Amino acid sequence: MKSIFLKLTAMAIVLVCICFPPRPPRLCGECCGLWSETELEGKRTDKLIVASPANSRNVPPKRTMPTALNAPLPPAMTNSIRSVKLPEGKRLLALTFDLCEVESEISGYDFEVVNYLRANNVKATFFACGKWMRSHPEKTMQLMSDPLFEVGNHGWNHKNLRLLDKEQALDQILWTQAQYELLWEEIPQNLCPRQIGKNEIPRVPRVFRFPFGACNPESLGILQELGLAAIQWDIVSGDPAKGRSARAISELVLQSARPGSIIVFHANARGHGTAQSLPMFVPKLRDRGFQFVTVSELLAAGTPVSSPQCYENTPGDNRRYDKVKPGRLSGSVKQEAGSGNHLE
Repeated sequence: MKSIFLKLTAMAIVLVCICFPPRPPRLCGECCGLWSETELEGKRTDKLIVASPANSRNVPPKRTMPTALNAPLPPAMTNSIRSVKLPEGKRLLALTFDLCEVESEISGYDFEVVNYLRANNVKATFFACGKWMRSHPEKTMQLMSDPLFEVGNHGWNHKNLRLLDKEQALDQILWTQAQYELLWEEIPQNLCPRQIGKNEIPRVPRVFRFPFGACNPESLGILQELGLAAIQWDIVSGDPAKGRSARAISELVLQSARPGSIIVFHANARGHGTAQSLPMFVPKLRDRGFQFVTVSELLAAGTPVSSPQCYENTPGDNRRYDKVKPGRLSGSVKQEAGSGNHLE
């Protein structure tokens, strides 16, 4: 009798699997009814980079001060954080994607990067310029509302804070905090009763990435007062370089990744080979026992490894971004993007 019962049970399981096969991964927002699957998947035109209309340049957000402020950072969090030292046995790392946007253009959105992360349940942090958030409000709210993701502050329009005075630097940071908060206020109160509520989404960002990866003691001090952890990286994907291949990115990540690593990529349609590299290294890192987490989760799991200087790979290697010349941007200088490994 027991043998017959086991055979019948096995047959029932097979029938259930045939009649009700597992559903493919669903994109987060669909379950909440906020966005359709098609809206979340994106389209080719999302990757287009176009000139900003002349009448929209140098225009601040509707609100230039957030109503919510973070508590100041403790001393251990006040420098430029390059990685995190984790307890023995923990194998966590953070993938980060910059969403840069300068004043003269509207940059794109690499939906293929986001689709892969969602479909494969990969957590990540996106550092978005405030101007990018305003240009891409739906995409920003989709990222904010997704429990896989965290959205951080990347300055208003990607200016080098090392070249700005305190008032200008504060505008870059606070305008972005305010723009994020304006979009946060548009998200419905109950996103998904069984998954995520609005109160689980930070009202303002808690992490910051310096444009050009460039800082000075004054800008680090401002972030400390505003409760924003300065997040650098210990692995540079190099994806802004034209001709950069997915295989080269994958090989670099696989060779360099270690517990506590923070890896910088781009998702503003200026990353070359970025989306194609993800399926080449994500499964292999998981096979090695790595778990992908947001930057805030990584910080909470260990002790920051930081520096009083901001740099790409070695101290002083991003000084080329400090070159200035007369230009159209607000103030008296236009900043050059340079042609380094990190940025456009």
